[in-house]
Amino acid sequence: METEYPQGNSGISKIMLTSLFIDEWNIFSIPMISIFVEHSLRFGTTMLGLVTGATIGGASIGSVLGGYMVDRFGRRKLFFFNLILFLISAILSALSINLTMLVIFRFLAGIPAGADIANVYSYIMETEKPGHREVTGAYNTLMASVAILGLNGSVVILLISGLKATAIWKIAILIQIIPVLFLLLSYKRIPESDIWKASNKEATYIDFFRKLRHNRVQWRTSMYSWCCGIASGIEVGTFAFFIPYIILKFGISGAINDRFIIIGIYSIGIPAGYLGPKILPKIGLRKLSYSGFALSFAGLVISGLALLFNIYIVLPVSMMIFVWGNHWNNEPITTSQALVADSDMRGKAVGISNFIYQLPSFLSISIFPIMFSAIGMGYSTLVVAIASFAGIIITLAVFNEIFGYRNDATYDSECVQS
Repeated sequence: METEYPQGNSGISKIMLTSLFIDEWNIFSIPMISIFVEHSLRFGTTMLGLVTGATIGGASIGSVLGGYMVDRFGRRKLFFFNLILFLISAILSALSINLTMLVIFRFLAGIPAGADIANVYSYIMETEKPGHREVTGAYNTLMASVAILGLNGSVVILLISGLKATAIWKIAILIQIIPVLFLLLSYKRIPESDIWKASNKEATYIDFFRKLRHNRVQWRTSMYSWCCGIASGIEVGTFAFFIPYIILKFGISGAINDRFIIIGIYSIGIPAGYLGPKILPKIGLRKLSYSGFALSFAGLVISGLALLFNIYIVLPVSMMIFVWGNHWNNEPITTSQALVADSDMRGKAVGISNFIYQLPSFLSISIFPIMFSAIGMGYSTLVVAIASFAGIIITLAVFNEIFGYRNDATYDSECVQS
């Protein structure tokens, strides 16, 4: 029997994208304000990796837990639970008076940030029709850019206001409460997924892995999502997270001007995050992936050489190239995994994929500060470029085009556009 796909619900899609915005605000908040946290709580480079990676560590755990819970208890219930956790963790983080408290509460904030990914993508894939859901799912990096620019814009306003470092980072974390409250007020308008209601709610992760090997499209797509998730996660967990730290540490143009440079670098993510989904129907997920990895590879190599030879004037441009590439290579990863998954396994499929993406991010965030202290920022950046190159190879070797995929009993892999 053919799956009855809905005609699309733009209201739910907008709510889910707003939820992604909150996820990204939590993920990127400490990296964007790390210089103020470091000054306020007074810790060294080694501890910088720990406090920066705490949210990612929580997101890794949350991805697995959320993936199971969203398939077991429903999309709507987990959505509400995540919003409450976002609210509590933001308040507790702002009340932190030492590094230990902040690490614990940012870890707590990461749990709903990870769990929400499985929920958001399940909703998108089950409320949008084929050909549209891929485009909506690929807007994840646009939401990340909006969150990053919102964080840095807030910091500029707070700096101009003359606030001290402690007040700046605490207010920056608390701002997310505004969209959280908006979504809580919108909760009654969100229906449960009809596709989930008809699915098997007793399936486990063991069932997911057993079933995966018997579907060639799902298997190859999962291998791509996992391996390229690691590559893209390493990019994000190292260079992308530490762009503000690099700019501010080198002190190119003063505190406020440096922040404007950071905003300029990340602003390129807006056109990248918007254009990527728009061109998907023409070029497909595969071409978007390897094009993105090629751009991020070029950006990393140029940035690494610029840092080695003290050509700092090149850095903003090379960083923009990297940000554009990272946006494009990241967009197909979770979208493709959610797209091909069975409805009773979709949360678990996305949860595992996001866990594999977040875990190397957590490890690389913790290791990267130690690495650039040992061998320098330039050589460390060139090492990260290896991950981008691997992403190109993996996409070309493993990933088959799946744009327009329909996971129905009457459709098989031959229906996939190539």
